[in-house]
Amino acid sequence: MFTYAKFMIRRALVPALCLIVPVAAQAQQQTQTGDQATQEDIAARAAKVAVLDVQRILREAKAMKTIRDQVSQLRKAYQQEIESKQADLRSENEDLRRKRTILSSDAFDEERRKFDQKVADVQRLVQSRNQQLDRANAEAVIEVQKVYNQIVLELANERSYGLIFRKSATIVVHPPIEVTPEVLARLDKRLPAVKVTPPTTAPAKQ
Repeated sequence: MFTYAKFMIRRALVPALCLIVPVAAQAQQQTQTGDQATQEDIAARAAKVAVLDVQRILREAKAMKTIRDQVSQLRKAYQQEIESKQADLRSENEDLRRKRTILSSDAFDEERRKFDQKVADVQRLVQSRNQQLDRANAEAVIEVQKVYNQIVLELANERSYGLIFRKSATIVVHPPIEVTPEVLARLDKRLPAVKVTPPTTAPAKQ
């Protein structure tokens, strides 16, 4: 009995942004006013901390939402392509079943070899499309990451933060030290959308 596998386009991964950038090392640079910073200046900045909710940025940033929407559309288009090829495989598989009783052993083995090759081709196509989705998603997220890192640095310098912690790494957070709303507002204003462009790859064997 001959069977064919059902291949699915998996969801593209959304890599976690490198949302917390080291700012403590900049304390000495940014607190200088043309002369060597005093130890008091450095200590004062090191004592100022803030907290940022990474998961909220990933969920709510306008640019991230546009990325998710576009990747979802690409995934649907790729899945339709795969399902069309699966339908062809089902039809050929039924033809092969019928031919088994009328073809010679050698002829049938050759037909089966050709069918198996087509199944392998579809497997490679699925893998290729999944890789395309992953790369397209990752490249779009990098664009958000670049702007995000700039905003975090700007905010750290403006407010002389010595450290910015991920909220997931804290136990208790006093609301005034959380800067998530400010970072999110600046990110949405500066980068409201990102275009997802699927990388081009060589067409799969047919």
